[in-house]
Amino acid sequence: MTVENEIAILGTGAMGAGIAQVAAIHGWSVRMIDCDPETAAKAKDGIGTRLQRQVEKGRISESEAGEAMVRLHIVQSDSELDSCEVLLEAIVEDMEIKTKAVAPLLDHLHSEAIIATNTSSLSVTELGQKLGCPSRVVGMHFFNPAPIMKLVEVIRGRETDPVVVDRIAEIASSWNKHVAVAADTPGFIVNRVARPYYLEAFRCMEDGLATADLIDETMRSLGGFRMGPFELTDFIGHDVNTATTRTVWDCWNRPTRLAPSLMQEQLVAEGRLGKKSGTGVYDWSTEPPSPTIHPSNEASTVPGFDMGSIMKMANQLDLKCQNPIQTIVFARILFAILNEALWAQHDGVAEAADIDTAMQYGVNYPIGPFKWMEDIGLDLVKETMKSLESMTGDGRFITPD
Repeated sequence: MTVENEIAILGTGAMGAGIAQVAAIHGWSVRMIDCDPETAAKAKDGIGTRLQRQVEKGRISESEAGEAMVRLHIVQSDSELDSCEVLLEAIVEDMEIKTKAVAPLLDHLHSEAIIATNTSSLSVTELGQKLGCPSRVVGMHFFNPAPIMKLVEVIRGRETDPVVVDRIAEIASSWNKHVAVAADTPGFIVNRVARPYYLEAFRCMEDGLATADLIDETMRSLGGFRMGPFELTDFIGHDVNTATTRTVWDCWNRPTRLAPSLMQEQLVAEGRLGKKSGTGVYDWSTEPPSPTIHPSNEASTVPGFDMGSIMKMANQLDLKCQNPIQTIVFARILFAILNEALWAQHDGVAEAADIDTAMQYGVNYPIGPFKWMEDIGLDLVKETMKSLESMTGDGRFITPD
């Protein structure tokens, strides 16, 4: 008889349950741990419901769903953890709470068990040190919803054993996930490199360059993004988005590239958080949603600076855009992303290939930033960055080299 791999998952909320579903459907025996047995039972029932929907859609068979459910076990005693290869915590983003929840379980795991954390923002290194086993602690950051989103960021703490990093990457790959390995730095890859998509959009609005709906339409039609930046921030929630921005900005010594948007922070101050509050950048009670904020002076002409490199870039990407304002908006937002990718690589966050993987599969970018730079041509990328810096003038488009 084949012995199944075993994983313990601490926390059975939306993320923990989603990860449990992924592990079980890929043949792993899952020990579900929660301080509230009723929550764990509801999570297991929810997994069963979701798997049944997959059966109805023809994506898995009835037998596959049934076998996955058999692999899910709600832990009644910590002694049930002794054969688990991995303990993955997926609880609230609070270092003290995580430490207090994980520490008592260590005595019930075997001495080489991997301790993985699903944190999206906390230091993997610090958690390892607090638990007293830094070589065994690694980040395994899933994106929500875990059964659907294809990316796992694998975060190596400063003291994490490379064997542990490789094993977690191997497990994630075997679960049909794309893996991006990153250093233990603020924001990891996605939450850092994605910041300019939102921030530069707000800056275009603050500069009076274009309306919210035109900016969103520009990034969808010219860039191939699934959602425009304002649609996306309304969906995420401006409170969540601004909190992440401030954390990343503070931890990277407050570069102008990552500075929070005053316009977005005003939305939060007014309780206009996006879809969940009914209004944000858009009023979601109308169909289609209508913008609630507007540029102070809508631009009708292109600002007086050299458009040569921007037009060459547009031709290189075959944008076929007749509106020069849209071309500028696209260039500013795209090149802000490209520059942050360059800085992330420069700062040792991750290699170019991992950054591309993270942005494609973590936030559904049409292609990765380094592939985009390759398509444009590196010389033209540098030339366009200089043109955009001359337009904005605050250092946002200054590259690392």
